[in-house]
Amino acid sequence: MTTLEVGARLQGSSRTITDAEISLLPSIMGVTSPLFHDEETARKGPLGRRVLYGPALLGIAVAGTEFLLHGKVIGLIGLTDVRFRQTVGVGDTITPYLNVEERILKPEKAGDLLIISDEVFNQEGATVLEFRRTVMVRRLDQ
Repeated sequence: MTTLEVGARLQGSSRTITDAEISLLPSIMGVTSPLFHDEETARKGPLGRRVLYGPALLGIAVAGTEFLLHGKVIGLIGLTDVRFRQTVGVGDTITPYLNVEERILKPEKAGDLLIISDEVFNQEGATVLEFRRTVMVRRLDQ
């Protein structure tokens, strides 16, 4: 059983990014760019390689911590302070962590609010993404 107490730092599931994710996820979202779809153009560009679309990285990071929140979350209230710190490409392995910063009691609502700061690191330990989220969770006595 995962604890969501204030101060908890929980590691999510690591995931190695594939070529298919870099190509497919932006396409599903309606985005086409040489950064995601054209190896030669991307290699000659400022990043030197094809990279994962930022919103796709955000989605993968959230999904990587889903099992930590499963059965406890009533709903996602908001995402803020999203900062993409470093590019992610084919073969990079990312690991998300969530840090429970605050629990706001909401007795008049269906549940309480958790303020969470998320950090995502690559295989070298470099931060690739940071964001904050607010989720409504079941009360401790539920």
